[in-house]
Amino acid sequence: MSGLVVTLRGIRSRGGRSTLVVLLSTVAIAAAVLVPLYSRAAAQSVLTDTVADPPPIVAGLTARGTALEGMTAQVGDRLRAAPTVAAVLGPAQETIAVSVDPASELKSRGRLVYRPGSCEHLTILEGRCPGDRELMVSDRTVERVKIRMGDVLTLPATGGTTRTSFGEPPPKDVAYPVVGVYRIGDPTDPYWETTGFFGGSPLNELDSDGTKIVDELFTGSESTVRSIALGRPVASLEYPLDAERVRLADVPALTGELESLSASNSMEGVALTIGLLDSLRLADRQRSAITAAVPTVALPLVLLCWFVLFLVVAAVTDDRRAEIAVGKLRGLSVGGITRFAVGEPLLLIALAAPLGVALGIGLTALASRAFLAPAVDVQIGWPVLVVALGALLGAVAAAVLGARETVRASIGALLRRVPHRAGRRALVAEAVVAALALAALYQLLFGADGQSATLGYAAPALIALLAGLLTARLLGLVARRRLPRAIRAGRLPGMLAAAQVGRRPESGRLVAVLTVALALLTFAATIWDVSSANRLRTANADIGADRVYIVNANEPGAVRAAVHEIDPTGTTAMAVVRVKQSYGGDYVDLIGVEADRLAAVSHFPDKSPEQVAAVAARIADAGAPPVPLESGRLEVRATVRALQQQRPMRLGLVFGEPGKAPQSVDLGVLRTGPATYAGDLTCGAGCRLLGLQVRRYPGDNEPGSTTVTVESLALDGTPIDGSFSQPGTWRPTDPLPEGQTLAVTAEDAGLTLDVTSETSADVVAQYGDMSKEAPVVLAGPAPAEDTGATSFSFPVLGRAPDPVHVVERVPLVPRGGDYALLFDGPALGERAERSAGLNVDQFTYEVWATDAAPADLGARLAAEGMPVVRTELWADRTTQLGRAAPALALRLYLFAGLVALLLALGALVLDAGVTAPWRREQARGLRLTGVPVRVLRGMANRENLMVLGYPVVAGIVAGVGGAALVLPAIALVSIDGGDQAYRLGGWWLPGSLLFLLVALAVAGVVLRRVRGGAR
Repeated sequence: MSGLVVTLRGIRSRGGRSTLVVLLSTVAIAAAVLVPLYSRAAAQSVLTDTVADPPPIVAGLTARGTALEGMTAQVGDRLRAAPTVAAVLGPAQETIAVSVDPASELKSRGRLVYRPGSCEHLTILEGRCPGDRELMVSDRTVERVKIRMGDVLTLPATGGTTRTSFGEPPPKDVAYPVVGVYRIGDPTDPYWETTGFFGGSPLNELDSDGTKIVDELFTGSESTVRSIALGRPVASLEYPLDAERVRLADVPALTGELESLSASNSMEGVALTIGLLDSLRLADRQRSAITAAVPTVALPLVLLCWFVLFLVVAAVTDDRRAEIAVGKLRGLSVGGITRFAVGEPLLLIALAAPLGVALGIGLTALASRAFLAPAVDVQIGWPVLVVALGALLGAVAAAVLGARETVRASIGALLRRVPHRAGRRALVAEAVVAALALAALYQLLFGADGQSATLGYAAPALIALLAGLLTARLLGLVARRRLPRAIRAGRLPGMLAAAQVGRRPESGRLVAVLTVALALLTFAATIWDVSSANRLRTANADIGADRVYIVNANEPGAVRAAVHEIDPTGTTAMAVVRVKQSYGGDYVDLIGVEADRLAAVSHFPDKSPEQVAAVAARIADAGAPPVPLESGRLEVRATVRALQQQRPMRLGLVFGEPGKAPQSVDLGVLRTGPATYAGDLTCGAGCRLLGLQVRRYPGDNEPGSTTVTVESLALDGTPIDGSFSQPGTWRPTDPLPEGQTLAVTAEDAGLTLDVTSETSADVVAQYGDMSKEAPVVLAGPAPAEDTGATSFSFPVLGRAPDPVHVVERVPLVPRGGDYALLFDGPALGERAERSAGLNVDQFTYEVWATDAAPADLGARLAAEGMPVVRTELWADRTTQLGRAAPALALRLYLFAGLVALLLALGALVLDAGVTAPWRREQARGLRLTGVPVRVLRGMANRENLMVLGYPVVAGIVAGVGGAALVLPAIALVSIDGGDQAYRLGGWWLPGSLLFLLVALAVAGVVLRRVRGGAR
């Protein structure tokens, strides 16, 4: 009978064990193959996500100049010299625009635009799409500035310089007919992305002179735009990026061509903006992190597979002791015995090789569909084949080593079933592994490299391996110590269990494997739980709400008015103003929210809804009730005492009007004794009382003083409650100009102002309808000389510093991150209007919304004159963070931990099946000597408890403890690490522990069934 036939019959007779060898070999090879396959797929995924993060137009290539003619040819020539770049860009979108005044008698401002294809993205209500020297206006423009179909509009530009040649007379203003009226379609259409068009609503006017902003006037040719006499047209060619075309293999050529384009931007009159280059550099850092982390995560699983395969082959070969002994008795050579012993596992491993490669490909494809970026495919190259061959050779080596001890044993030892004892080599190997694990852990905790991805991801496996070795040694030590104690105490079940565990080295190996597997699974579940909480936290800090619309506007009040018109309930949308202020070489994010809407709309990192509501209440800049005013005759009843002056001093009232600087009304010259002071107030809607003033004569720097008691205030004879007798409502200006003093006292008699002054500046008492210091929430150090200060001055929304008070310090602010101020935007806007005015040139306007907000909120905002230039979604951000390099590595760790547990349980059950026959013989022999069945059952239960219980305790302790040690060294959300919260965030750890307990309970039942009980 040939050797192959014998091998095949052996495989058939041991079908279950042969199947397990195939499965283990398949998993080992698949785990190894996953390294190049998953690494490349994950790198492609982060590349696609990174380049797709900015809007396609921002991430692509934009050329800007003053004329489309010629610019298209210039840019086309440059792109033909960069074919890889051209291949990832979409068709160019042309635009040329110039600022015009379509209705100069009404003070209006708009843009004359030529943008091919615009009519396809608009709804034409009347007339037709314009051609050359023709115009199309919006229905809102028709309503606001009374333009009609058929009108001929004269279009002078609103600024700029003449474009005529030197010495030539400037051309006359041009006039073109209106041939169409359009309605805005979907302003969130990618076609309009980044244009900032459609700002012409009644809410949108220039603060300086009330100039009305109107929607764009579209025309049918570039020459129409360039015919405007004054102004400088802005032409652009926008090539959007197709992120899915950017492939990993093309990155080197793509980077080289982009750097060449960026370095040689020498086209006359044309400026190139290349957004893709920065994205590629960021993606390269992500890819490097994946390349370092994935092999480190997968390698422990491969090694564990090989070790379990070693145990399985050793157990199967040991089960064939009698067959091998007979072969030696018949005179087979060492080579023949070796081929006879390892022929079966080697053939099974060879059969598993293609299955392992196929499984690795399938798992990578499944990951691509489940959680990687769209359009990521599995790429099979020579690295996959090389790694598969290496994994196959490793499996062969594990099988040969597993059979080695049995093949080398003497015939007597084989027939007597003498257990193999670990030699000095095993002790040396374990010592080396322990030393490496401790050295790596020391370097991780005390090294100077900070958050090191490679070492950080390797440390858990080393900790688990060390825990496994120590637990196996501890189990053997405990078994040897318990044996004599049980003999002396006469505890027969304990004696038999200790003898069974202590005399079989296989028990220690199984305990080591189980401990390693449980430690890996516990660590993976713990760190995934923590990382999930951090991804949620980071998404809240980055986005701030379910949806964020970045809009174009002129001032924050217009955005609030639009939002309140759309959402009068205040439960689904909130207007937000953002500013970046530089301080100490860094930038502070200033986030102005609506305090009364914050809790309903925002995602606040690290806070529950109740805590967010408490924050909103604390930053609400509450004070005395506002005192509304309107145009009319003001009368103030006051008594003046101790009046000392060189030139006449006067009484005045300060009032505020939305969007304007504070103004004052002169009420008359101060005179000793009681008197009525009066003046005419002229203001628009929303006027309010800001303060009272003692006005100095212009240029009078001589000392002056007086005491004024204000008793009442009336408007057109109607009394107005100014809280003159309410203590704490009125206060001096802070700080007072040098040379002035002001004491404010509120009593039943009225409001008393004790004034001294040595300057010509007016002395003002402020009405306290808002607190003295603006309440703010701070993340990071205070932007002041004292970084721990709770009160300081800082320019928030105004041109001058505002006094602020920190009511709470937090790690992260929504939409602001770890260095930001959060405050009540409307209140800080009023503060700025009362001092030096708003710094609107630096404002960014946003609308935060919940998922319950209207789906067409972007279109509604555009209809209110707030065109959306970009939309950011919280769900998209969480998905993207789940596909970043740290999350992709941790997903693989979770998979490795689960597979490791299944492998260890499989090895445990196989060992039970292999040893079941002779254990039954042993049990029958003990029964014949008079040992009761209950004693044998107690022995089996104690043995199972030792073999399963020690790994459970040690594995959980090692996994959770390893996570606690390693977490600070692993980047959980981004490759830069950054601010991370180390706390559990969900059910991953409890779920994994529950799964573990169920799996061990099932394993215990299977062990008893396989061994057939102790009867």
